[in-house]
Amino acid sequence: MTDAFTSVRLLGPPETDGEYIALSEHETVHLHEYTRIYAVPGLYEHVVQERLRCTSPQVAAEGFLRAAEGLGLDPGSMTVLDVGSGTGLVGELVRRGGVARVVGVDALPAAREACLRDRPGVYDDYVVGDFQHPDALRAALRPYGLGGLVSAGAFGGTHATPRALDNALALLPAGAPVAFTIDERWMDESDPDGFGAAVERLVSDGGLTVLERTRFQHRVTTTGEPIFYQLVVGRTE
Repeated sequence: MTDAFTSVRLLGPPETDGEYIALSEHETVHLHEYTRIYAVPGLYEHVVQERLRCTSPQVAAEGFLRAAEGLGLDPGSMTVLDVGSGTGLVGELVRRGGVARVVGVDALPAAREACLRDRPGVYDDYVVGDFQHPDALRAALRPYGLGGLVSAGAFGGTHATPRALDNALALLPAGAPVAFTIDERWMDESDPDGFGAAVERLVSDGGLTVLERTRFQHRVTTTGEPIFYQLVVGRTE
């Protein structure tokens, strides 16, 4: 364990409204209190990546790179949109995989601040915005000539809705590789407002071809129980 975080403890029940972390004897925050967590360099990665063993960034990045390779595209000539960029781990991973340029988007100004502090130079631009309300984002992103999309855990639940996914995909040209991970609870196709139904609509309407759809362990909870997500890899049409 990193010496700087020896006092950090993971908390579950009897907390009744989710997962918590104790930053010190005097401060406890919700796991999704991102603004507070991002304010401490390295804390998010320590808790989520190391302690809770989150794999979504690696799974999403590798899925995207497989899709690009399978479609015969050169990552070194691509500009990729990273939705829900957070502190920049996904962007860093796809850049390591050979992607030339990455543009990040996150709804939280604190995420942008943390990324520019901890991973300067990963993104060609990092835009604060919400794909629920995409007009300003369209204007900001249009000059980049986006050629693909990657996202780790940004869609679903209290994050972005199926409308946000539709709006993000609408920025891409036909034939662009896409990879995103999402909690399997939001992929129930019987829910007409869920992501499972949204993906099926995209497929049936001819907007997306699904190349892969696999289940994987996203992370564990603060009490050690597994959380499963799905990886969706596709190509815009």
